[in-house]
Amino acid sequence: MDKNTLPNHLANHYVRCIDQRCFGELEQIMWPEFSQRGPGFAAESREQFIGNLGMLEHFSHTFHMLGSQFGEWQGGEYRGETYCVASHFYERDGRRWKMDMGICYHDVIVLRDGIGKYLSRDLTLVWQEDRPLEVAQ
Repeated sequence: MDKNTLPNHLANHYVRCIDQRCFGELEQIMWPEFSQRGPGFAAESREQFIGNLGMLEHFSHTFHMLGSQFGEWQGGEYRGETYCVASHFYERDGRRWKMDMGICYHDVIVLRDGIGKYLSRDLTLVWQEDRPLEVAQ
């Protein structure tokens, strides 16, 4: 795969794994020493990160929409940002709710033996909104 398309490919694979709850597949796109930090949480390894995803059990499902992506390669290392809106669906008081989060991921991707995977993917929470879900009928 062309390394210039790799950041987009990894970001799409990441959100598919999260939304479809295929957490084991994340091993394909993260190095074992993968880390992630965000507001109120941290994972210091790929194993710990995947284990932490159990917290998504509080939601019936998630839906991630990728937005802009910017970054550059310096040799075998990419540093960039990926913007995303992550929707988390759940029930409260007999109603369906949706918590949306505007996220900026700070990505580091490393090539090893021609294979590119995330080394880290810290996130900044730009905004958050929690409200009842209104579904058009």
